[in-house]
Amino acid sequence: MKKILNGIMVVGLVTGLLSSLGPSKITAASSPRKSQVSSIKNVALNQPAKELTLSEKRSRIMNSLKLATPLPSSSKINKLSKEKQKSFMIEIQQSKKAYFNPNRLIIKLKAGTTKSFIQQSNILSVKNVATISKDTYIVHLKGNQDVKALITKLNSQANVEYAEPDYLRTTLTNDTNFSNLWGLKNTGQTIGGSVGVPGIDIGAEGAWAKSKGSTSLVVAVVDTGLDITQADLTSNIWSNSGEVANDGIDNDKNGYIDDKNGWDFFNYDKSVYDGYYDDSFHATHVAGTIAAKADNNLGVVGVAPNIKIMPLKFIDWYYGGYDSDAILAFDYAKAKGVKIYNNSWGGSGYSQSLYDAIKNNGGLFICAAGNDSLDNDSSSGRSYPASFDLTNILSVASINNKGGLSSFSNYGKTTVDLAAPGENILSALPTDWVAQGYSAYEYASGTSMATPHVTGAAALIASLNPSYSATTIKSTLMSSLKKLNSLNNITVTGGLLSANNALISDDDIPGVALSSTVSGSLNNSTDKDDVFRVTLKKGEKISLNLTGATGTDFDLYLYGSNATTVKINEDMVAHSEKAGSSTESITYTAPSAGTYYVDVYSYSGSGSYTLTSKQGVTAGTYENTSANIEYVGSWSTSTNSSASGGSFIIGNKSGTLANLVFNGTSIKLVATKNSSQGIVSIKIDGGTASEVNLHSVSSVYKSVVYTKTGLSNGRHTITVSCTGKAASGARKSSTQVNIDSFIVN
Repeated sequence: MKKILNGIMVVGLVTGLLSSLGPSKITAASSPRKSQVSSIKNVALNQPAKELTLSEKRSRIMNSLKLATPLPSSSKINKLSKEKQKSFMIEIQQSKKAYFNPNRLIIKLKAGTTKSFIQQSNILSVKNVATISKDTYIVHLKGNQDVKALITKLNSQANVEYAEPDYLRTTLTNDTNFSNLWGLKNTGQTIGGSVGVPGIDIGAEGAWAKSKGSTSLVVAVVDTGLDITQADLTSNIWSNSGEVANDGIDNDKNGYIDDKNGWDFFNYDKSVYDGYYDDSFHATHVAGTIAAKADNNLGVVGVAPNIKIMPLKFIDWYYGGYDSDAILAFDYAKAKGVKIYNNSWGGSGYSQSLYDAIKNNGGLFICAAGNDSLDNDSSSGRSYPASFDLTNILSVASINNKGGLSSFSNYGKTTVDLAAPGENILSALPTDWVAQGYSAYEYASGTSMATPHVTGAAALIASLNPSYSATTIKSTLMSSLKKLNSLNNITVTGGLLSANNALISDDDIPGVALSSTVSGSLNNSTDKDDVFRVTLKKGEKISLNLTGATGTDFDLYLYGSNATTVKINEDMVAHSEKAGSSTESITYTAPSAGTYYVDVYSYSGSGSYTLTSKQGVTAGTYENTSANIEYVGSWSTSTNSSASGGSFIIGNKSGTLANLVFNGTSIKLVATKNSSQGIVSIKIDGGTASEVNLHSVSSVYKSVVYTKTGLSNGRHTITVSCTGKAASGARKSSTQVNIDSFIVN
């Protein structure tokens, strides 16, 4: 038996009004509505997401370009032996540099500009131009041209949205070992000499009691070649119902001939696996973790063993793969209705075209965080696509069987969402690898192996809830984790994937995680309630807006943290019930911190609905007396007509702090400066503290002492706290801090 060599990898490219209720219990059946109060005024909700400006796009491209390196020409690589080609590609991966194709680039033209602009350009010497998406082209160049210089020139052209390199990406596999499926069920078994900790797993058995996945659910594995004949996978490979195999005709007229089981975007042909000498084990191993068949007396079982896998190859064993091919693969899958994508690959080059393709796709992209032991929050450590700031990307780190972050795994408090088992993971190998001395099932390690665990769990959620959006699936996964101390402050959630927790029913409390936009459906006979949970801080404002299909009468309810069921109105804190309408809204400020429950209820009718939510106060000025501010510790009010609202609030003890949850892109703290004031600490979203000097010999009122701009459009928390420090040159007793108001934009 052969071990897979340490470091083996595959290179890929892409590199209303509110009503409070008393303690009486009223069942839905005993009342016309779930509550006994009148309907509620509608409130408009939600701001559009912030778009990158043209200058921001170009700035990101040019900053990445400065650090990028062109690959040697394909003719030079072709002169190497196959083994030397493999060794060369491993060196490329381990170098951690951003590499790009020296013979082509990607150009996105402004709307209204045709492809002829590129073909007739006096800047470029063009061999051919191919469309990869709307207004976006891959340009193949003649001869030896300076791609960096061309991109610099093109990004100054009026008709060009942006130009960038076609970056190389690598698969994210590390090494191999031999053991068993601890990631699905950890009983404390020994893994490569390491005794596991029971329960450090994804809870697969509990999840399977609810679902093993739907046979109509398709997941795209965008990766290397995938062996569709592998015994544990062959019955779970997607089949294109619109295509007749091997008849040489594009039956479904999608531009791909005989694409019965997917497509090879590297070689541009129907073969999705080209054999041991041309393809890696990588995609097959990944697919096995997602969807290897259950109960067939064969080697392994996937997280979602009933779903289908769509193989989309864009990475070659010897030459790598490119962003342009990955984009084509994404578009292919989208056209076939795919909503979940596994992306066990990455690279350091920032690509605007790849960013745009993922953003505009609408599916959920589950991405490996990277294997360089780096902080993806740092500009020098980012791996793409995992580090793109997009709501439909879920970035995955790797843990070992003890629950610790794998030594190779990238991490990031703001950029890496969660962790999953990724070290010593058993899965399938291509059939023809057995003839080369490998077992049919081998162990591999990497964030590549962690990612398909999450993809499988996402597929189980989507199978039970086919109307869920990408963001709803993502938020369900991120809010149903097992919290681990080892992951605190190095991932967004500080948690390990739990497929079991993620498959909790939405028919009653505790429900599923609430996301900013939920698309769902109700049936007045069989599915009357959809319940969502949301955690609110004291003083945090939440706005909910519901719209439903014509002919339906859906109502909207909010329950407090003491509620145990939505079948009665106990602890119902707000509601909206318009007769004959499914347009409902609630605005509520939490009087205490805790988990609250949102219930979308079918009073009559059946059909679809959309629920949007926004947490935090929106644009405006919030005085220190606002109910939206949570005060912790000892604060006292000082009345002064010179303050913006006639007062400011003072704190002067350790542990004294204030929180305001807001929804926007910037915030200002307004305070009073005087001789009693000291140093105040300010944090945004628990990040690095900024210390601000409030000391002044003479009093200064309504002073903007802190401004934070450039935040992503969404929910944020500002925390203001005492430091107990006096300013330089001030008396030791001058340590007060104060808040006059906050200004949100």
